[in-house]
Amino acid sequence: MAKKFPIDEFDSAAVHGGRHRARRTAKDRVLEWVRIFVAAIVVAGLGYGGLKFVENSNVFDGYLPSSSPSASASAQALPAVTVLDGGGEELAAGAGQILKDAGFNVSGASVLVDANKKPVAIETTVVVITDELFRADAESIAAKIGNPQVIVSPEFAGPITVVLGSDYKLPVE
Repeated sequence: MAKKFPIDEFDSAAVHGGRHRARRTAKDRVLEWVRIFVAAIVVAGLGYGGLKFVENSNVFDGYLPSSSPSASASAQALPAVTVLDGGGEELAAGAGQILKDAGFNVSGASVLVDANKKPVAIETTVVVITDELFRADAESIAAKIGNPQVIVSPEFAGPITVVLGSDYKLPVE
């Protein structure tokens, strides 16, 4: 360095090298690690929450092609299935559970009654559908409970109604 300034008392001071700060203790190191760890958790949590928000929002609905898996899954939702016991043996709950375990949307299981709320006896088990659109689902339901006949009738309000007759027996496991 060029000597442009006159020599004073600062020029005669000893030259110290290295860093000029207090030494870190073990406590300082642990606190630094904890701060970094907490910051990493906060950043990861915000990232995860942001991704879940985007996943559940409808931001991209207008941009999805119609053949996307989410669009086809919602279009193939199973219709509601009602199970009615017309055999007088209170088998509707058991048959309903069989269909639930098979993945069907069972909305109810009860005893078949007439307009006066009296039980009705039916001899033959049938699967009643309100429209031919439900035939494939009805036939797979029929296969699960012993292959009863599938008929189309507007008699019941639900799209698929299983009417258990006195001929129906729960499968033995």
